[in-house]
Amino acid sequence: MTAFRLFAFLPVAASVGLLAAPLLARAHPGQSVPSRAGLHGDHGPGDMPPPFPPGITLTDAQKAQVHTIFKQAHEDMKAQHEKLKALRDKIRTELSAEGDLNRSLLTDLTRQESELHAQEAQARLATQEKLHDMLTPDQRRQANATMEKIRSLHEQLDAIMGHPPEDGPPPAP
Repeated sequence: MTAFRLFAFLPVAASVGLLAAPLLARAHPGQSVPSRAGLHGDHGPGDMPPPFPPGITLTDAQKAQVHTIFKQAHEDMKAQHEKLKALRDKIRTELSAEGDLNRSLLTDLTRQESELHAQEAQARLATQEKLHDMLTPDQRRQANATMEKIRSLHEQLDAIMGHPPEDGPPPAP
């Protein structure tokens, strides 16, 4: 990365960080961020992004609803993951068996796996719908405005930094 790109990148990265900091601080007041938290903070079930952008202030009742929604979603996803693990174990067992493969069984198992993935996607969408529905219209407008600002910052960052080539390693600094 050239010195110019680095100096242009730092203010944009700091702006994005400043926008995300209040959300992380409000999510768990008085607690440090968990060690499994990534660059974008602690994710919810199914590795979903934080439920609301910075600046959205929830009432105590809304916070309790968010907790309940995520707790239920976590339990549901855990059950789905157990089913997926069992299916993958069956597939692995079939593929490691000596002799001819039971292709019809493998087809059925992969169909079941695809159905579980579709169910997971539906469950994530249902969780997001519940979170959407619990916000007031003003909170939704504020969230949309903040997300639009964040998208704009990402676009500015992409314009400055560019995208790495898809067919090779990024250029040396």
